[in-house]
Amino acid sequence: LEPKRKSKQERLGEYDPRDRLPGSTKSDVIVGDPQLKKQKEMSVSSILKELAAIQAQGPQKYCVLGTRHCSYLHQQIIELLGYALVLSGNHVYTSGAGGTHAATIRGALRAERPDLLTVVLPQSLNKQPKESQELLKDVTDIVTMPQNDELTLDVASRICNSYLLSQTDQLISFAFHESLTVIEATKEARELDMLVTTLFLD
Repeated sequence: LEPKRKSKQERLGEYDPRDRLPGSTKSDVIVGDPQLKKQKEMSVSSILKELAAIQAQGPQKYCVLGTRHCSYLHQQIIELLGYALVLSGNHVYTSGAGGTHAATIRGALRAERPDLLTVVLPQSLNKQPKESQELLKDVTDIVTMPQNDELTLDVASRICNSYLLSQTDQLISFAFHESLTVIEATKEARELDMLVTTLFLD
């Protein structure tokens, strides 16, 4: 007999979407053209084309995930992306680490629409680095996961990523080919039939 196929809910890692977290709401998912549900691998020079495509779409919920280890140039590009997403009326979800996430937060805050930025932390706020806590002072919608404080950051981050994917329509990720946690999130997003855009930095 063939093994029973797991439901969408069972594929959400260790996060149970029935659990209500403070500060989290989920509106109706905007379903696009199913032919567009494919992974994209892009070079840095083509990110502006992605920004133009974003402007042509209606508002959606974007999850932005990525590596902590970004060059200054990559951080500028990611910050521009976060700014453009919010400026176009999209709701941006990201986490609170340095690198990709910090750049996304800075860009989103520049658009001066705090209602369109949600930051989900894998653990309590006081478990975050000092520089992250400083940046998060300007964020009005923060979801924390204190139940993960006793877990390793790696495990907590995977649970956090699963929650972020469950709240959003599309994933934009920035990774090196050895960025296992980020790449794992892109695979999970594809299993959830999300549109996945991946920018490899190496």
